[in-house]
Order: sequence, then C-alpha cells, then structure tokens
Amino acid sequence: MNVLITGGAGFIGSHVAHKLLSRGDSIVLVDDFNDRYDPRLKEARIAYMFQDGNKPILVRGDILDQELLEKTMQEYNIDSVIHLAAWASVQPSIERPHIYSNVNVTGTVSVLEAARKHGVQRIVAASSSSVYGGITEMPFHEGMNIMHPISPYAATKGATELMCATWNHLYGIPTTCLRFFTVYGPWGRPEMAIFSFTKAILAGKTIQMRGKNTMRDFTYIDDIVQGVIAALDNANGYHVYNLGESDGVPLPRLITALEDAIGKMANIEEVPLPPGDIPATLANVSAAKKDLAYNPTTNIEEGTKKFFAWYHEWHDQIFTPTNLG
Repeated sequence: MNVLITGGAGFIGSHVAHKLLSRGDSIVLVDDFNDRYDPRLKEARIAYMFQDGNKPILVRGDILDQELLEKTMQEYNIDSVIHLAAWASVQPSIERPHIYSNVNVTGTVSVLEAARKHGVQRIVAASSSSVYGGITEMPFHEGMNIMHPISPYAATKGATELMCATWNHLYGIPTTCLRFFTVYGPWGRPEMAIFSFTKAILAGKTIQMRGKNTMRDFTYIDDIVQGVIAALDNANGYHVYNLGESDGVPLPRLITALEDAIGKMANIEEVPLPPGDIPATLANVSAAKKDLAYNPTTNIEEGTKKFFAWYHEWHDQIFTPTNLG
C-alpha cells in the first residue's frame, strides 16, 4: 500500500509507520510539529525510530492546508489514509476549544475531501474512549449513545466519527473509526500519566493521583498498532471499534506497577478528578476481536516495565537543552 499517515510524527503515528514500513508498505507522514507538547519529542521519533534503513517520506505541514493534502496524495499516489492528526487531551480542550474544533473537526473534513478527490481506497481514523462521556455502565461498547460528551475534546472526536460516516455514505470509501483507550508506551506523550508519574517519582516529587477509584483501560502501544493495521487491512463499509486492553486499572495499581518498574516508591497526593475527565474507562473489544482478530496481550505490569526501560535510555537524550535544538 501507499499509505498517508496524518499526525505521523506523533506517538501512535510513528509506531504505526514503523510497523508498516517493516512489512514493505510505502509511507508518507504529514505532521506540523506543533508545540502542544515539546516538539523535541516528535523530532526525536523521526530521527531515531527509523534507523533500520526503512524511512518514511516526511511532509511538514498542517492538515488544514487542503492544497498541501491534495498535492501530497497525488504526488505519492496515495491509496490508503490513516488519519491520526488531532489535538488530544481533555483539559486543554476546555481551555482552548477553538483550536480543537478547527484541527479535529475541520481538519478531518480536509482529509476526507482530499481522499475523496484522489480516489483513496480506504481510511482509518482515530477516535477516543472520551466519546463515552459520563456513561457509567461498564464495559463500554460501540452501540452506546455517545451524544452526551463532557469535554470539547470528546465532542470533536464524536464529530470525527460522524464526518467519517457521512463521507462513507456519500462516496463509498471504506472507513473505520477506532476508539483508542489511554494508549501508553515508549515514545509516548509527556503529559500522559505514566510519563509524568515516572518523571516525578524519579525526581522525588509528589504525584497527584486523581482519586483512588479512578480507573483507566491502559492500552500498550504495540496492541494499538496491531489493531490499527488490522483495521487498514480489513477496511469495508463503515465501522467503529474499541481498541483497549480490556483491563480496568485503578490508579493505585498503576502507581504500584510504576514503583516496581522504577524501583522507587512514589510520594502520592490524592486530588479530585477535574471537570471533563471520565471517572472510569473499560473497553469491550469483542467486535474488534471478531472482525479484526484484535488480540491485546500486554498488562500494565509488563507495559510499565517496557516504558521505563525506554524512558531510562532516552529521556535525557531527547530533552536535554543541547539535543535536537
């Protein structure tokens, strides 16, 4: 396949690109390297994750640039799109709703229109477990009513799914939306709990635990990559799937796993869950297992060990002032 990955220098995008390259696909990444989090991490992903000889084509640009998208799809004969570019995270979306709406909704329309004009044969698009909003019934399944989001970020991801469904209905492009559940692992985003907790524990600083009953379905990056590629390979019609580990992890269990991986105890302060955050997530992945042979295998204890091994090797190389600008 000739695959365009939007947000390709991001956490999930770079891992998916690496896996697709290893099996022989041609990969084009589009990313604007914005500063929502430290762009040195994106630069490091591109510099260090593709040193085995297989490298993607990198196009630095914004998905809101319709002309750029169309030119890129035409120039590289793109037949498949994995749309991952978005502003992520709940709390910043409450503070900056306009940029979330512009990038996550209008940007998705730009990608869909470019794909339509250039005869793309399949689309996979990122959604989020955040779309389940205040639903308390567990586990979450794809048939639930998601029309009651509790953050702008969740609303934009719901809108992404609606736009994809509409373009599939109008133009027939096989399209799959994937609801990711709290993805973590090597090269992950620095504001995510596992990354920020690790940094604080190593520094002897207090970590803020947002309630001992808060639960997340932490999903290891390798399991997500397997699901994304299966969705790409099996695209037909319009579908929505949960991609999670199907293991609800209370925050105290996460912290214990990190303490064991790091070999150091955490200083913990319990704080309230902020507005817009979901108290608990847990994925029903039976549909993805049935249709995509999705098979997550990495529990939080194993995943945190893998994450910390990466952190120990790479963090200072990436974030020291003398490295990568």
